[in-house]
Amino acid sequence: MALATRTLSTTHSFFSARHAMFFIFPWMLFSIFGGMGPPPETAALWALLANEQMVRYTFLIAGGISMGIGFHYLRIRLADTQGSKYAYLANILMKIAIPLFVLNMAYWGYFLTSIFIKYPAGNANAKPAWLIPLGEVFTIIRMTEVALFYFATAALSSALRLTGHLSKPASFLYILFSCLGALFNLLPGTLSGPLAVANYLSYIPAFTLLMPYLIAINLLYKSGNNIGQSIHDKRRQQPFSKP
Repeated sequence: MALATRTLSTTHSFFSARHAMFFIFPWMLFSIFGGMGPPPETAALWALLANEQMVRYTFLIAGGISMGIGFHYLRIRLADTQGSKYAYLANILMKIAIPLFVLNMAYWGYFLTSIFIKYPAGNANAKPAWLIPLGEVFTIIRMTEVALFYFATAALSSALRLTGHLSKPASFLYILFSCLGALFNLLPGTLSGPLAVANYLSYIPAFTLLMPYLIAINLLYKSGNNIGQSIHDKRRQQPFSKP
């Protein structure tokens, strides 16, 4: 036990639990979000559950910020490596995406909630005319930040492949699904059928930020195996002493 404790404290792991928590914490919040049930389908019900909607989207905002911090730490860990350029690119893309993500979530969680409270369904004609073009603007904002999330994930997987922390097949799959996610996200919302479902799923935060979470779990698993192997090697190197 003493040897294990000493090894865990002195082993310089590439990816520790401290780094992983920034990728895992968002999914804890997303699980709470999902446990609260689907969002209201009508403006009247949305207004009735106004406080709940604000809490929901506050969880999403906190999760997105946490994920951005995780990308920042990985950029630091990958500095001066073969993957440093891709890690730097991933971090830059996330730093652009996170403010847009926060703005979009605040729009849904706070602005629209206040609009639904102020203008009930029976008084829909009193809504300002600029709400429709504003909604179109935020659709563009959503498309942009989601695409940036996917591109940042692809860049990060490339960086980890170059440094040997991800295998080539795994990196290829992350890049492939990131490109598909970005593409589906850019599809018009007027589509129907399977493409409409793919479009909708592509920009749900739980799906958008799923791959960084899986990458973090993979890195944490490998780091744990490396530490375990280090403990085993140190035990073998210790001279055997009779009791």
